[in-house]
Amino acid sequence: MASRINFKTILAKYQNVGKGNVRLTQSTLFLSKPISPTTTVYNFDVLESQTQTLQADEIRLNLNDEYIITQIGFYLQGKVFSRGLDTGKRVLTTYAPYQSDFAEANKLSSFYDGAFQIAVNNIVYLDKYDTRKSMYTPITNSQPLNALTAAATLDSIDFSKNGLNDTEPLLTLSGAKKNTLTLTLPSSVDIASFTYTDNNGNVYSIQYDRVCVKFLGLNAQNGASFQK
Repeated sequence: MASRINFKTILAKYQNVGKGNVRLTQSTLFLSKPISPTTTVYNFDVLESQTQTLQADEIRLNLNDEYIITQIGFYLQGKVFSRGLDTGKRVLTTYAPYQSDFAEANKLSSFYDGAFQIAVNNIVYLDKYDTRKSMYTPITNSQPLNALTAAATLDSIDFSKNGLNDTEPLLTLSGAKKNTLTLTLPSSVDIASFTYTDNNGNVYSIQYDRVCVKFLGLNAQNGASFQK
């Protein structure tokens, strides 16, 4: 019921400012940056028009639209390799997997001690939002994963539906404004690789090489300020 009330309220606000052509749809934004061992600050590109950094699996904001954020999650993204070859599969995790390899996991650990900020047209609307809110370690992953089959293992460490937290008040990004999304870490993280063997003796590895932020919310088509 609450989400329905939000939907009606937001749509009414657009209509009140003369934007009767705005269409609201449930939507997702997924932004990522490559891990760099030489930086502690990550600035995420928000717009589809920023094509130089746009990744195939990213979901960004159209220039004509606005996006109302209802949930935020932070993830480490990894590539899955089989016999040294990239399988094309990408997985997300919500914690540094110390049970798999302590030294490698330690390269990633400070990601969940970070602070996130959102500013729109240089006005800060979210500040010092800690990434630890998204850290999630299910009990099934408190033991080594190599006792599972390959398929089960990959599924068990893909936490894309976990690690999300509600935002209140709601935040709005705009395709017509300057959106500055900044993640600051207390220390740098580095690319980390983990090797697993399934019950059939097949060896594969996951290389975590990107940091990600995921938003759930409402996409306001034609809601940008230069639209009428």
